[in-house]
Amino acid sequence: MRILFVDDDPENVESLARVLRDAFGSAEGDILVATTVEAAVAALHRPGPDGSPIDIVITDLFIPMGQNPRRVLGPRSRRYAQDIEHLGGLVLLDEIDRVVPAPVVLAHTACTDPILISLLGERVHSRVRKPAPFEVLLNAIMGVVREREAERKWG
Repeated sequence: MRILFVDDDPENVESLARVLRDAFGSAEGDILVATTVEAAVAALHRPGPDGSPIDIVITDLFIPMGQNPRRVLGPRSRRYAQDIEHLGGLVLLDEIDRVVPAPVVLAHTACTDPILISLLGERVHSRVRKPAPFEVLLNAIMGVVREREAERKWG
């Protein structure tokens, strides 16, 4: 199981990555972290050592694009182009739509704006509101892992 955690708070990213590695007994390459959309996109398109794709993406909505913030504006983000530097999670969702097989997406965000939440669309499996204790986020992730394993088993 490969998980990508995307958040612009480096301390949060590394702390959760350690929790996930401990919870899954995963190798370093199975729990990936990114603090920008650009880094997340690179990780999405980089297969694991055994060729495996990313299975789960946990992302904030408010993440920076990276070095070239206006390079990619997908359909969810065009409406908010003037604020795109702060809505990188929408651009990331557009990129995830192009990944095959598509990972399951969990939104981990403090955003409460109903319009922005609606823009997350069907791509987002569920949303965990920030700040959530690691146990709450871990339970949401474990729920997705169980679903993915059941799909593979009965697929």
